[in-house]
Amino acid sequence: MIAVNKIQDARELGEQVRRHRLNAGLSQEALARTTGISRSTLVDLEQGRNVSISTALKVLSQLGTALIIEGAPRESELYWTAETAAREIKRELRNGDPDFAMRVLSMAASYFDDLNPSDRRRFLRARPASTGRKRWDALLARTFAYKCHQHGLKEPDWTSTPRLESKWYATPRKHVSHAWKQRMAERTPVEFAEANIVFDAANLAAA
Repeated sequence: MIAVNKIQDARELGEQVRRHRLNAGLSQEALARTTGISRSTLVDLEQGRNVSISTALKVLSQLGTALIIEGAPRESELYWTAETAAREIKRELRNGDPDFAMRVLSMAASYFDDLNPSDRRRFLRARPASTGRKRWDALLARTFAYKCHQHGLKEPDWTSTPRLESKWYATPRKHVSHAWKQRMAERTPVEFAEANIVFDAANLAAA
C-alpha cells in the first residue's frame, strides 16, 4: 500500500487522489464506478470540495493508498503519580485523617506496581510538593525508593531524604504496645530504616 504524502487541506488531498488515479490509469468514471460513488462526488473530492472522510477513505482504499497520521501518540493520563499522592495525603492530614492518608499511600504504591516500566518513570517524574509534614514527606520519598528497588529502577533524586531526628513509628494508631513496635521494626525494609522510619512495608499491599 502506497502512503499519501503529507497534506495540509482538502485541496491537497484532492490533488493527491487525482495523481494516484492517473498513475493507476483510471478515468474518473471508472474509479467512481468501482468505488461505488457518483462521478460528481469524485470530481468534488479531487477539486478539494466538501466530501465526507468516509468517502475519501473509500477512494484511497480503491487506489491502494492510505492516509498516515504522523506525530507521537499522546500519553495517557496516569490516575496516580507521586505528585498527586503527595497532594491527596496533604488533604487527608489537613482533614485530621492520617488513617486515610496511609490508605492513599498504599493505593498509590499498588498502582505503581501495576504500571509498565515507562509509566513508572512517568509516575516518578515530577518532584512531589510537600505534604506539609516532614515525617510524611520522608515516608512518601522512602516508599518510592523502596518501590524502585523492588522493580529494578533507579530511584529519582527526590526519594533521598535526610534522616529524621527521632525514630518515627509510621502508623495512624495512637497507642501501640512495645511488642507491636518490635515486630514492626523487624519488618521494616532498609529504605525506611535509613530515614529513621519504622514501617512495615506489607501495609503498602493493602488496598
